[in-house]
Amino acid sequence: MSAQTSSNFYADTAYRRAQKLYFLAVQSEEYLEEAEKAFQSLISRYGRQDPLLMYLHGLTALKARYALNPLKKRDYFYEAVRQMDAIVQKTPNDVEIRFLRGSFYYYLPFFLGKRAQAEEDLRTLTLLLLKNVDTYRKRYSYEALKAIIGFLEQSRWIEDEKIKKIKEIYTIF
Repeated sequence: MSAQTSSNFYADTAYRRAQKLYFLAVQSEEYLEEAEKAFQSLISRYGRQDPLLMYLHGLTALKARYALNPLKKRDYFYEAVRQMDAIVQKTPNDVEIRFLRGSFYYYLPFFLGKRAQAEEDLRTLTLLLLKNVDTYRKRYSYEALKAIIGFLEQSRWIEDEKIKKIKEIYTIF
């Protein structure tokens, strides 16, 4: 499979649908299984692309969130952290990868020690959005960009001037 063929998942409507299912799964457990199947299908079609894998790892993090059994919750949590950290180390300059890990770590209690990594992810994400505008305008839907930029703004970790500039560049809000 060539690199060009493997990256075509961004243009696939199944990818956009899977993204929507992921964001719905963040809000409600009822979408978790369907989102997982959607990303597994994309991986079957396009190979083990890091952004696609990161969504699966994000779904593992959501399993930790929704699990009632404390042991399962712990196991899912440590699996998600291990997987996400490995992907970020391998592919540190990808918007979705940084967004998915950063948004997961952002909501963790401070005593789990992931705050510095969450802040690093959001700062890197901000720089990437400012640096590669044409790429991300083409790659991501308005809804995905709105979610990412909205989260950056909500975090209050990014300077207002940078948020304003990103909103202007991507014509969001």
